[in-house]
Amino acid sequence: MKKSLIQRIKERVNRQQVVILALMLIPDAIAIALSAVTAYNFRFPDAAALVDGKPAIAQFEYKGILFVLVCAWILALVTTGTYRFNHATLVIFNLRMIIKRSFTYFFILGFLSFILKASFSRSVFLVMLASGLVYLFIVRISVYGFVLRPMIMRKKVSSKMMIVGRLKSDLEEHSDWLIAHRKLGFTIASRLVCTEINSIWIEEFDRLVRYQKITEVLMLPGMESDPNFSKFIHYCEDLDIHVNWIPLDSGNLGYWLIPSPQEGIPFLTFEKSEISLPWRVLKRSFDLAFAISLLILLSPLFLVIAIAVLISSGWPVFYSQKRVGLNGKTFKFYKFRSMIKDADKIIDEVENVHAGDHVIFKNKQDPRVTPVGRILRKYSLDELPQFLNVINNSMSVVGPRPALPSEVSIYNSIYERRLIAKPGITGPWQISGRSDLDLRTSVALDLNYLINWSFTRDLWIIVSTIGAVFKGKGAY
Repeated sequence: MKKSLIQRIKERVNRQQVVILALMLIPDAIAIALSAVTAYNFRFPDAAALVDGKPAIAQFEYKGILFVLVCAWILALVTTGTYRFNHATLVIFNLRMIIKRSFTYFFILGFLSFILKASFSRSVFLVMLASGLVYLFIVRISVYGFVLRPMIMRKKVSSKMMIVGRLKSDLEEHSDWLIAHRKLGFTIASRLVCTEINSIWIEEFDRLVRYQKITEVLMLPGMESDPNFSKFIHYCEDLDIHVNWIPLDSGNLGYWLIPSPQEGIPFLTFEKSEISLPWRVLKRSFDLAFAISLLILLSPLFLVIAIAVLISSGWPVFYSQKRVGLNGKTFKFYKFRSMIKDADKIIDEVENVHAGDHVIFKNKQDPRVTPVGRILRKYSLDELPQFLNVINNSMSVVGPRPALPSEVSIYNSIYERRLIAKPGITGPWQISGRSDLDLRTSVALDLNYLINWSFTRDLWIIVSTIGAVFKGKGAY
């Protein structure tokens, strides 16, 4: 018998979940309210303006309308499941979800305004939406960075997951990966080998579910061939257990897998992971604005670094190297010089921490690095001139790691997919280990970035890069 809603809430909701949801809903409401204040001040720059010694009637009308819009915006987020008690809202930093639903809300709002021929200023809508998204991003980043992420890393907040697969080796491989990526918020509560979904196996599954209080199940590749696969998913649904499935064990392909049913047959189509033209325009506009602003703000630091390099090891201050960018086109890659002059000529005399045939050369105690250069490298200050590459359009602020020609020469067809986008100053590799990563992992991160690209993810990577830079881990 299916449990009532109240029973399910009592069983699944705990005090901690309520606190976390409050930490999301209350700051979101404040951010949305601030957007209304911003929009009002935009519409009435002189809020104290008086007409015959009395406030203008329009100001009272706008205050009332903006108050209704704030309440409706919050209500729209609540009713569309933004604050549900599940992994996607309690653990995952899903800023894309809140932005998508906010855009939908304002689209409907604009449509109704047009149909009803409202005299309300359309620019107020735009200012409210734009400022609201900025405020929501700030509060969400703050809550996640200072409260939620530390709780996840300490396992104070997590979703208990069971991994189900054909082979014990597959279970171990995937559980090790999830343990290494604790920030995803999953705790591996159980691993269960399943050669066949039958009544005996279901009894063992039920016992573990009750004992471990499982809320998530991960089905590994190969499980879909079991004739009772769909029945098992329905069974988990009745138990309020969320089922995840990895459909292919083919690694990062650099393509989207798009469901495209053909006469009831569940096809998965490989589709190129290209950013649409409007998003490319937005990304490029952001790159220019961000690069120019940072170059202006950090110009004193540029001067200090240039003088330090000049005094410690002489001229030149900058170092350039050929890298491979968008569609295989080469470009000059700029950095502050962190090594002695002609360091490339004596590279054979220095040991590579990676394998001998590895195209990426790194050494933690490289004798060619100058004392000043070691500091620059640790905090990635040597990479600041790459913002000039952003301005000349050979690089982006966020993107795949700039590849060496020798690296590209050994790419296979899958690895070549990472050349469909401009390389970035930072990217998933920068916040996931930097120089400690091997080539395969580095490329896999880039491919994953490309097939899951979003503007909000770019913003998140930029914020995460700041923390990675200050830690200085994996940079040498």
